[in-house]
Amino acid sequence: MMKLKPNLLLAVLVVISLLILTSAFAQTSQRSYAIELVVVRNKRSIETDADIIFGERTVKVVPDKTSLAAETKEFAYSDIKLADQSYSKKPLFSVGGGVTTVVLTSLIFPFIAVPFLFIKKKKHWMTIQTEKDYMVLKLGDRNFRQIASELETKGVKVSELKEKEK
Repeated sequence: MMKLKPNLLLAVLVVISLLILTSAFAQTSQRSYAIELVVVRNKRSIETDADIIFGERTVKVVPDKTSLAAETKEFAYSDIKLADQSYSKKPLFSVGGGVTTVVLTSLIFPFIAVPFLFIKKKKHWMTIQTEKDYMVLKLGDRNFRQIASELETKGVKVSELKEKEK
């Protein structure tokens, strides 16, 4: 029979135990994404930085500001009745800012800045609603797909609302 070296046996045991621990941790870890939560204060809507945390059975939104800690919301995936994702288009510059930019840059580079007037930036939004509560989220340009996918994998159907063509 072949004799194993004690160092080799110990190394194999360490590798196997690390693989078991890390795979179990990866399956139970919570994922979080940076978003903005829309909060109503004094009849005005405020967009505040927040984190959306996907747990095993719930989704939780926690504002970054401690003064808005009362606005923390947590919904069980089974309680979510509606999840809508949409986007709005907004000009990259305001009218005054765009014209000023075109005038100033056209003095240096004629006709180069004109296309900047027509660029529009997309803002991604999501509304999550239960029977008794809701939350409106402003998603980032880089994480809106991941957040929708997280909800879909937890059994929540995400509807995409599209702008009507004019």
